[in-house]
Amino acid sequence: MSRYYFKNKAKKAFLNREYIKALNTYSYLYNDIYNNTTCDSKFDNKLKELAQLRALCMLCDMALDYEEEARALYEYYFVGKKSKGIGLEKNIINMIESFDRNVSELNKVMDKLREIDVDKSDGILYSDFKKIVNDIGFKEAFENLMFSSKIIFTNKNEFLYFVRNLVEFGYEEVAINYFENTGNILYFDKEFMKLYKKIIQRKDL
Repeated sequence: MSRYYFKNKAKKAFLNREYIKALNTYSYLYNDIYNNTTCDSKFDNKLKELAQLRALCMLCDMALDYEEEARALYEYYFVGKKSKGIGLEKNIINMIESFDRNVSELNKVMDKLREIDVDKSDGILYSDFKKIVNDIGFKEAFENLMFSSKIIFTNKNEFLYFVRNLVEFGYEEVAINYFENTGNILYFDKEFMKLYKKIIQRKDL
């Protein structure tokens, strides 16, 4: 069967959200071309095709964890391939690597959050804190715990939701303290920065 057949098969699998199948097919094609020792006068075409398949393999792998972002880049690749030509594959690879770096930095943010006065023997998981909030309200739950327990966050959304509530109930200084304890890696996340700026502006009113 031709490479064109396998490329169509891989593309169809990706669009059907069968990312492992797509990755296996693109990987097969990459290895087939890479290991082809037949003399080929169009060496540049071979390198370009390998770059294309490398980018597509990376997108399949990315889709396993970050489907929405990978599908957007996949669509961008096929829309732009006709007009942009050489160099598009490099742009895609750079975008994926940049995304991976940002995810890594966000993970550092979460690690930093977990380090903010967190002693699990003297703390409460945010999920447990939320149950208390549902029973007696945020303000009373926070005031009951603020001097006796530390709240342990396990993901970014928990932290953002908590800080928004701090601001809503008038604890701007506490909210700023939580943010500033995350360190400079805060600036790698747009949602963090948007909320942080909002708190600063509200405090200055």
